[in-house]
Amino acid sequence: MQENKPYVFVYINYRDYLKELVAWYKQNRPQFSYRFFSREAGFKSPNFLKLVIDAERNLSSESIDKFSAALKLNKEESAFFRALVNLNQATTAADKKYYSEEILKFKKVIKLYPLKRAQYDYYSKWYNITIREMIPARGFKNDPKWIASKLIPPITSTEVEKGINTLLELEIAKVDNKGNLIQAESTITTGDQVSSSAVVQYHQTMIKMAAESIERFRGNEREISSTTVALSSEKFLQIQQMIRDFRKQVLAVAEGDGAREKIYQLNFQLYPLTEIIDDGEK
Repeated sequence: MQENKPYVFVYINYRDYLKELVAWYKQNRPQFSYRFFSREAGFKSPNFLKLVIDAERNLSSESIDKFSAALKLNKEESAFFRALVNLNQATTAADKKYYSEEILKFKKVIKLYPLKRAQYDYYSKWYNITIREMIPARGFKNDPKWIASKLIPPITSTEVEKGINTLLELEIAKVDNKGNLIQAESTITTGDQVSSSAVVQYHQTMIKMAAESIERFRGNEREISSTTVALSSEKFLQIQQMIRDFRKQVLAVAEGDGAREKIYQLNFQLYPLTEIIDDGEK
């Protein structure tokens, strides 16, 4: 059991925060109970807090204010708690993007997690990953203007500079003793909801760019095909694994290519177009 009161700024899931806060209160304030909290916060249901923690209830805007007051959060803590609730309860990619960016504006978050902004930027800007893949390519120049001119679609040299700074900050690229920009091995976590929101943005952007590539490139410069099939759940899982295995094969081929000339994007999508057809109903 933790001795210090849970600090809201270290959480990325408000239900986890509430769960650990309840445990702390019960350890340090014997009079605390779900019923006690409901009375203090002004809820009729004596176990409303438990229902929220168990994800059986969400918080409305009014409920967020009641929770903040009952938990005695200060102004900044209350604002963060509201943003966190809105992020966790968001149902669209656009809302998740908005609230993720709101979370990253808090000074306490910046101080506690100095790399979180860079992690978010790395995935939310498609060209960051592309720039990193360009680095070992034959003829690469560490020149933002030159890099910008090679990207399709084009971006500005200022965006390239920001992208390179992101790579350096995350230590997935570095400058050697000769001043050359080189790739560096480092792990970037995407487990929390803020980073995951950026990954969703990345996938959406690359799928959109795939659609645009139909008119942007000649047929001999791209490969686009699709097929629609009926599958059992068992065969779906089999094909899903085949895709994962093929992705590993592609990465192995690319890793062994000593004459890299262009950066390509390979997307994989496998998704349902119907509900289960035979659901047992007559």
